[in-house]
Amino acid sequence: MSLMVNNYKKSFNIFLLASLIITGVVLIIIFNTILLTNNSIQNIEIELDFNEENAYIFVKNQTEDIGNRIPGTPEHQESINYFISEFQKIDSNVSYYFHNFTLDPTYINPINCSNLLFKLNEGYDNIVILGAHYDSRARATKDPINQTAPVPGANDGASGCAVLLELARVFYNKRINLTCEIWFLFFDAEDQGRDISWSIPGWGWCEGSNRFVDNIDNFYNSSSEYFECMILLDMVGGTNLRFINEQYSTSTLLNELFQVGRQLGYTTAFPSSPVSQPIIDDHQPFVEYGIPSADLIINFWSDSNWPYHHTTSDDLSHISNTSLMITGRTVEQFIYNIFFNSSEYNYQGNYPWNLDTVFIDYNLYFQIGIIFIFIVCPIIIFVMKYLPSQTKT
Repeated sequence: MSLMVNNYKKSFNIFLLASLIITGVVLIIIFNTILLTNNSIQNIEIELDFNEENAYIFVKNQTEDIGNRIPGTPEHQESINYFISEFQKIDSNVSYYFHNFTLDPTYINPINCSNLLFKLNEGYDNIVILGAHYDSRARATKDPINQTAPVPGANDGASGCAVLLELARVFYNKRINLTCEIWFLFFDAEDQGRDISWSIPGWGWCEGSNRFVDNIDNFYNSSSEYFECMILLDMVGGTNLRFINEQYSTSTLLNELFQVGRQLGYTTAFPSSPVSQPIIDDHQPFVEYGIPSADLIINFWSDSNWPYHHTTSDDLSHISNTSLMITGRTVEQFIYNIFFNSSEYNYQGNYPWNLDTVFIDYNLYFQIGIIFIFIVCPIIIFVMKYLPSQTKT
């Protein structure tokens, strides 16, 4: 009789263990479903015009028609002329400014560098900065075969610039309804620092953006104008796009961009539990200056979905129209949410992003808690209860 009771208790405990595990799995599925379909931020309903085919052509023009945009080369100057010509197609009277500086490598004469700034919708006292770097790396220091060859820089550089060019066209057509001035800022000398080895000896990362911020007062009137935010686009056009939670970014701003993207249905590119990592990038000087800033960037150091960072394989064959579209339309929607002037819309978001918080992956911790309570603990208790009795016999 006691044996039957013990067998019954054991069967019941096995059933209870299985039920708890199933409950934990179901809770995780429900939680992720709710997280991906319900954000605190709701996009305004507006037609998005970003054309990824145009953006792809802009990448192609930079990488295959111009070539390597290494500072100090004719191709580098040609890329500057290309940006100017593309903006002048949008508006022949567009305002643009050079920010020139020189860098002195350890082995040759100083190299002339230039940041390039275009201003759209001037006349407002509030400014939104959209930025990307246009230089390509002089040496493919991570390449498995040829570490001295130049990097084509299709994703690492050209993709962000391509998105800026297409966004300029889109926003120009809607400029009457936009309630901000927009800067399109192309940074030089971002990608020549040392990783495994030097690209250009003696150069650091983000040389152009640091120098621009040092002289930013020369480009706006600080007594009457102010900056709303800065959004940096870096490696935004590669295949299998998946953005990270970049830790130097203003978290309220980056979190809002993530939610805007998710609301558009881009839940893979803007994951619910993104990789968290601080990245030295062109947005960091703007954060230090006091401008809310966010870096849209991928896991380029270990993500097998895009393993071409600083190699000769960072070419057009690994550029995705879908990734360009996701990036462009997310930024386009973000701008409309905040700065589209219409009585029909009543947008509520994190604006003005001046109170930063830690962008913690609460959802990840919650799921770990569910796994521990409903799966790990019951299994441990079950093993401790029944394993000794089995080993004694």
